[in-house]
Amino acid sequence: MPHEVRMPQLGMVQDSGVIVAWLKGNGDPVTAGDPIFEVETDKATMEVEAAADGYLSGVKAAEGDNVPVGHLIAMIVGSEGEVEETSTGASAPEPAAAPVVETVQRREPEPERQEALAPAERAMPEPVAASRVLASPKARRLATERGIDLHLLRAQGIAEPIHVADLDAAIAVGGHSTLSAFVDPTAFDEILDRSRTADRTRLLASFAAGAWRATFDASSVSVAIRGLDGNLEIVANPDRGGAGEQECPVLTLVDLCGTRINGYVPAGGGLTLCVARGAAGYDLSLAFVESRLALPCAAALLEDIAARIENPLLQLL
Repeated sequence: MPHEVRMPQLGMVQDSGVIVAWLKGNGDPVTAGDPIFEVETDKATMEVEAAADGYLSGVKAAEGDNVPVGHLIAMIVGSEGEVEETSTGASAPEPAAAPVVETVQRREPEPERQEALAPAERAMPEPVAASRVLASPKARRLATERGIDLHLLRAQGIAEPIHVADLDAAIAVGGHSTLSAFVDPTAFDEILDRSRTADRTRLLASFAAGAWRATFDASSVSVAIRGLDGNLEIVANPDRGGAGEQECPVLTLVDLCGTRINGYVPAGGGLTLCVARGAAGYDLSLAFVESRLALPCAAALLEDIAARIENPLLQLL
């Protein structure tokens, strides 16, 4: 007996869901409990499981489609001979790497041209969009762990939904560049000395978020705080008291103060701000990939962060 596959209602006020990815293709055998597609709502991204054994048939919605709750999107039939053709133009989920590699290659300059480009000629990234980027749950988790901003990948033209292969392809485009800055410690140390409750790392995260917001005119900014013990904490809008929902972090902060370490460059290709305390003041370093964040933008961001640490009153403006 055929079983209908309809867009589920995953929340009380949900009226539609976006197909993030098909995990089974049209005609594939499925077993009850197998995840067959991923759906994203306003609240979360979840896998939807098959309700019966059989074969996936007549897929009617493509990845990226916004489908009303209760809408029929496929069937599960009892035999391979009953399988109907898909009406979306794709009979099986395509490997994520194929379209991503093409997109990245089209945007990569010729080697000679890349060397000839002056920093000011490189494209400035679009302001970080507040809307949620469509991505598979695994890609979203890995992006968080690697400190990769999914909004910047979308701005580069990488098609949604973003998959793990997209992250790997974007990272492969180029290596890290690093900018450094020295900051006079007087004003910031005075704040830390006067307040017994002041959290240095949280204050640094708030300065980084405020600088990002000012540099890129962003409405929502999340910062990842990575400890040397491997722990990772994501703070939404730390410059606004942590209000709002967490998004994929725009950068990762590594607070090295109190250690002898003065720098860290991540292997994952993410934008990383390191703050170390030397004998004369604070040493800042910003590791970034120029194919994803142009040098003028990175320089402006680090300059703003340094200015806020040196003069914390700027954070109030």
